[in-house]
Amino acid sequence: MPSKKSSDFVNDLRAASARLAEVGSPEHAATVDKLLVPGGWELLRTAELAGTNNIPIHMPLVLRAAIQKAAQNSDSKIRDDVAEGLEAFIAGTFSPASNAYRARRNTGLETGNLNVRVDGRLKDRFQDAVEARAAELGHKPALSLVAKAWLIEKYQLPFEDITRA
Repeated sequence: MPSKKSSDFVNDLRAASARLAEVGSPEHAATVDKLLVPGGWELLRTAELAGTNNIPIHMPLVLRAAIQKAAQNSDSKIRDDVAEGLEAFIAGTFSPASNAYRARRNTGLETGNLNVRVDGRLKDRFQDAVEARAAELGHKPALSLVAKAWLIEKYQLPFEDITRA
């Protein structure tokens, strides 16, 4: 059963559609009507995600939880913080070591992904920077490694303590 809040939202959309039709804007009314059909909300989700790429950042689940908690405590969005870290890498002001923050194997820690969406253009610029900085760094860091290293350092997480089994 829909909640009162969602029923109010649907009723508001219907009223908006009717009002748009009244004031001579049937094309806008039709757009609102598209949201009211079953599954119409997916149009919004698709529009929101257009031009972005999912970046799966593999890590121990305890580290993922620590990052999520730190972001929540700082009223920060992880995707914005990852974008900030990628921009810092592109600008040359941030460079993680080649083996930075790699969890030890066979620790018994469960692992998973922290999925973060980044702008496709930012991802392309990052890849260009990796190529340009490869000789300087002595390796070509993966986007997920740079993102993870940035988040650990930004939130000042004690990586070794968190990932100790």
